Formats: sequence, C-alpha cells, structure tokens
Amino acid sequence: MQATAALTVDHLPPQPPPNVIRFGMLTFLASEAMLFGGLIGGYIVLRSGAGPGWQMPEALKNPTTMAQTFVATIMLLSSSFTLHFSEVRILRGQRGGRLLLLLTLVLGGCFLANQAHEWFSLYHEGFWFNTAGIMGSSFFVLTGFHGMHVFIGALLLLAALVRTALGLITPERHAFLDCSSLYWHFVDIVWIFLFTILYIL
Repeated sequence: MQATAALTVDHLPPQPPPNVIRFGMLTFLASEAMLFGGLIGGYIVLRSGAGPGWQMPEALKNPTTMAQTFVATIMLLSSSFTLHFSEVRILRGQRGGRLLLLLTLVLGGCFLANQAHEWFSLYHEGFWFNTAGIMGSSFFVLTGFHGMHVFIGALLLLAALVRTALGLITPERHAFLDCSSLYWHFVDIVWIFLFTILYIL
C-alpha cells in the first residue's frame, strides 16, 4: 500500500514554480495604489473643506482644453488595449506585436505631450504651484506624480520593445514584458480616478 502511494506521488506531474517576479510587481503596485489613494483622499478632503472657494482656473474650464484632455484620456486608455493585444501576439509568436507595442508608446507620448501643453497654458494663466494656493499645489502634485509614472512606464515599454526586437523576450521568457504591462495598466486605471475628480466633479 505504501509502495503504491509512493509510486503515485513520484509520477505526479511537476508543479510550475511560483512566479516570484510577477508577485513582486503586484506587491509594488499595491504600495503605489496606497500612495495614490492617500494623495487622492487628501485632495478630496481639502476640496470639501474649501467649499465654494475652490474655483477651477479658466484654463481648465476652457472647452478646448477639456476636449484636448478628453482626447488624451481616450488615447491613454486605448494604449492599454494596444498593449494587451501586443503582449498576446508576442507570447503567441505572431507578427504585429512589436508594431502594437510601438503604437502603445506613441499613444502614451501623446498623453504626456498634452499634459505638458496644459501645464504651459496654466502657467501663462497665472495658475502655478506657488500662485494658486492649496488647489494649485494639489492639482500639480496629482497630475505631475501621475505624469512621472506614465513617463517611467513609457521607458519600461521602450526597453521591452528593444528587448523584443533583440529576441530577448520570447513566449518562454517574458517576465519583463509582463511586469511592464502590469505597471502600464495600473497607471491607466489611476488616471480614470484623477480625470474624474480633477476635471469632471
């Protein structure tokens, strides 16, 4: 009976090792989520306490600026889809994965370019870190912190694109692309909350 049990255990298929790299990235993103949660929570508390005195600058209420920011938001959210399908094609060894990854970078770059243009417009409107009180500080901290994350994500995706072109990312070895994708999707989700509380509410 014991010999049969031992034989059965010996013939079990080997279990895949735990994906430590993916777990590490998810843990890091959880800490980032708490950080953004604190910043967003602080903004909401400050805005609620200010009441009617919390006025959005004219540069942000401008319909043209709102339209541009909305289009930039659609681009950023669309980049998550292009990245997903890029990853699927790369992992399946299909063609077109690198092109979709490049398109993801272009969409992210357009989002950053719009944010830089928006900051430039706000500066000339007189709305800046040290001229608009708590609201100015809150707005620039939130959008600037997020913009920095988008820039870092773009660097990671650029590195993933280069590694893919060099054959270093394959269907068997793709941890770097997987972690970069998780980071990019997280940044996109955070922007949904920021866009809602900063531009719509």
